Amino acid sequence: MAEQPLAGRRIVVTRPESARLAGELERLGAEVTIVPLIEIRPAEDRRALEDAVAAFPDYDWIVLTSVNGVAAVERGLVGLAGPKLAAVGPITADAIRAHGLEPAFVATRASDDIAGGLGELAGKRVVMPQADIADPHLADELRGKGAEVDVVIAYRTVLVEPPMWGILPLRIADAVVLASGSACRSLAAAGGAGGGAMLVCIGPKTAKVAREVGLRVGLVADETTSDGIIRTLVSHFGNSE
Repeated sequence: MAEQPLAGRRIVVTRPESARLAGELERLGAEVTIVPLIEIRPAEDRRALEDAVAAFPDYDWIVLTSVNGVAAVERGLVGLAGPKLAAVGPITADAIRAHGLEPAFVATRASDDIAGGLGELAGKRVVMPQADIADPHLADELRGKGAEVDVVIAYRTVLVEPPMWGILPLRIADAVVLASGSACRSLAAAGGAGGGAMLVCIGPKTAKVAREVGLRVGLVADETTSDGIIRTLVSHFGNSE
């Protein structure tokens, strides 16, 4: 594989907190622009979130599905003992470790792996701080295994129009990375990317939303992580002339 397999490729990343991914892509030679298509905002009901955080020691499991969720509940992680923590993806796991805690389970393929990795759940109490638009499937699956699940909105995901300076990068990109269904909806509302842009989705769920809103999916990462995105881009463009 070439030392810089993405040399000269113009790649747009659409998550506002994707500096690490952008840095890795640049190291591989890409010209990267972060054009945010979503915005993370605080939960409207702060009291409900604060009450849930205060009750963390009473739970058996705390399931954190994103770095935004970790940031929203970080006060409750200080000195926490008792409950086990589960993380979706290595970046979320690292955010937990930054608070001196070690996740008991880290899912590598988004939330689909969580239910199977927490062991016996009958009678266990689980709390899930998550986005206001999070898919309820995981909570339902955990309840189906006998857990008592409390879902609390930790933050809101809001669709935003791309900034004026972001229009051109979207139009001339070789690839646009879409890491959530929200980003797909936002891109579709903005008229899509340029005709030559390869739309790269972080996983099948994101790809499904993209197709539902009329976007043409080019690539789907084999793993729903930043590393999965990188491998998919390198595999495609690194083999292109």
